[in-house]
Amino acid sequence: MTIQINLHQPPFSFLAQEQLDWLIQRLDLVFFHAGDVILNEGDQTPGLYIVYKGVVEETDQKSTKVYSQYANEDIFDVRAVLESRCRHKFTAIEETLCYLLKAEDFVHLLDESDDFSIYFKTDLGTQQSMVEQKDQSTSEFILSRVDDDVVRPPAYVSAQTNLARAAALMFDKKNDALLVRSGKDVGIVTGTDLLKATLIGDKNKQTRVVDIAQFNLIHVEYGDFLFNALLKMTQHQIERVVVRKDGEIIGLLELMDMLSAFSTHSHIIAMRINQATSMKQLVSASKRLEKLIETMHGQGAKSSALMELITTLNRRLIQRAFELIFPERMRSAVCILVLGSEGRGEQILKTDQDNAVILKDEHDREAVRPLLLQLHQALLDFGYPPCPGGVMFINDSWIHTVDEWQSRVARWLDSAKPENMMNMAIFMDAEPVCGNHELFKPVKQSWQGEDLRSSIVSSWFARQALQFDTPLTFLGNIREDHGKIDIKKGAIFPLVHGVRSLAFENAINECNTLERLKIMEEREILDQETAQGLRDALLFFIRIRLKQQLDREDMNRGLSQELDINKLRSVDRNMLRHGLHRVKKFKQLLTHHFHLENF
Repeated sequence: MTIQINLHQPPFSFLAQEQLDWLIQRLDLVFFHAGDVILNEGDQTPGLYIVYKGVVEETDQKSTKVYSQYANEDIFDVRAVLESRCRHKFTAIEETLCYLLKAEDFVHLLDESDDFSIYFKTDLGTQQSMVEQKDQSTSEFILSRVDDDVVRPPAYVSAQTNLARAAALMFDKKNDALLVRSGKDVGIVTGTDLLKATLIGDKNKQTRVVDIAQFNLIHVEYGDFLFNALLKMTQHQIERVVVRKDGEIIGLLELMDMLSAFSTHSHIIAMRINQATSMKQLVSASKRLEKLIETMHGQGAKSSALMELITTLNRRLIQRAFELIFPERMRSAVCILVLGSEGRGEQILKTDQDNAVILKDEHDREAVRPLLLQLHQALLDFGYPPCPGGVMFINDSWIHTVDEWQSRVARWLDSAKPENMMNMAIFMDAEPVCGNHELFKPVKQSWQGEDLRSSIVSSWFARQALQFDTPLTFLGNIREDHGKIDIKKGAIFPLVHGVRSLAFENAINECNTLERLKIMEEREILDQETAQGLRDALLFFIRIRLKQQLDREDMNRGLSQELDINKLRSVDRNMLRHGLHRVKKFKQLLTHHFHLENF
């Protein structure tokens, strides 16, 4: 029999070819007239149905409550097979053709394939992770771990060893770094440290190695992913990390030892940024970022890891531009803030600029203004479009002294106007990236008072999470507009702002939504199931949005929030529907918690 549905996608792509061939031989094609009841509540299902044509509706037994609808390539009712009874009623609402896989054959495949079985018996997050891995040609590097093949044995010297002896040991052992024991502490000295100390600094051959060693060691655990080691090197602008196992140092992992294994060269971009001496060089480095994203996404990098790496590189790009533009004497006079998704560390492809400035002194405004214009132009050259709402430090509304920002925050929070609450939401995710970071601390404290968190302000603030409808129909299906939905308005914003509202109420300092959810779970503000469900949903929304953004050919494709439902496979539509239901349920939680039904 020729099969008219795509079985080379999850969940069936988790089967080996011989298992898939076996499945195809056991599929039956069954027909239902409009109005035919396929399964009744309490029935023992004959098997798993895969819709080929038509629509099937899932309801309670009296057909008064609709739970869902199933169309082309959708699957039902897995739960009935696993539990040996059907909880709901399934009715064909138009002429419908389904493929039927008998229950005993489905159970046989669950027993034969671990991945197939796990997919049907797990949560959204695990399903999403499995689909990501199956969809993408995961590179060997992404899956490789820190092990004996890449770890160099440690070479130790005592604190009293002089620089001449240390240099000789490096030469003999073909190492570019030595670990330094000083009492109970362990530090590190590199070949670069020796050169700087003797050729640029005032040290000589007899200087003790402890005098130039660095003791703030960055480490990874033995068995961790190489990608995580690379991420730490990029974040800390270093070329090696210490490797620990069971609390003990067992060696060093060198950047150069990973070069042949990693083809995306994020470290090269980081080094180009650090070494740039002109804006032209920085612009050249920035243009490599989008290709890096495409490559890493194709190699199977998880959305959370990709966000973390790109955030690190983007911020370093801005920092280096700041260093090139601002004279050293002016750098302490300002604090540059990134806001919104960039402040939360949740941006992958570049979106419009959201930024602000804190001035140390009002008298510096005129001196700083032309420098900010240059930095704004640099961001445009890097590929960050202007913010349509004008949330940029080139506008007077977003450049103030500490006192002025505190007064502005107070006015925002004293007003119930939606635009003021949205300004506060944007600013609450601020993260200092350049200049005098100390200026931001008293500003941030201005919205962390107990009187604010326990007042009606929290409800005003949270209300914004409800301003956009969840794109679900009354029947529980995805409500689309000409086959498309706005994934930001319908899913990402209400989830992110709902979490932000709870963070505001509970004085959680973290900006990143995933970190906020982690803290909320630890503090039992949200139960484990809710927190995990929201994490899984957010990462799924970001993943499918990124995939469709990368398929576009627009110059500013990161600005697109439109999701084409027709381009989603059945498995993705199902996970999207599941994720949207999570958002809808979360909005109900927010309504009850903040008493928003009274607004």
